[in-house]
Amino acid sequence: NDPEHAKKLAALADLYVNDAFGTAHRAHASTEGVTKYLKPSVAGFLLQKELDYLVGAVSTPKRPFAAIVGGSKVSSKIGVIESLLEKVDILLLGGGMI
Repeated sequence: NDPEHAKKLAALADLYVNDAFGTAHRAHASTEGVTKYLKPSVAGFLLQKELDYLVGAVSTPKRPFAAIVGGSKVSSKIGVIESLLEKVDILLLGGGMI
């Protein structure tokens, strides 16, 4: 996430709309970096729809409620795992975390 690259990208626009749920967690110059230089920076309609669905699925889940958490950096998932432990019936850990 190069701040200079983010600044150059931001200079090409008047606002930033992120509509890519799959990249929203990545701290890249073209996603997270430009938000420091572009106001407003907002979620797009599709991203908002996915977030609304996830909030509903986690706050009022159908039971049994299972979650799968994977990846290589377990340290970045501790907060998610702790939060899910209070909500799920089954928690599966995979990837480089096991």
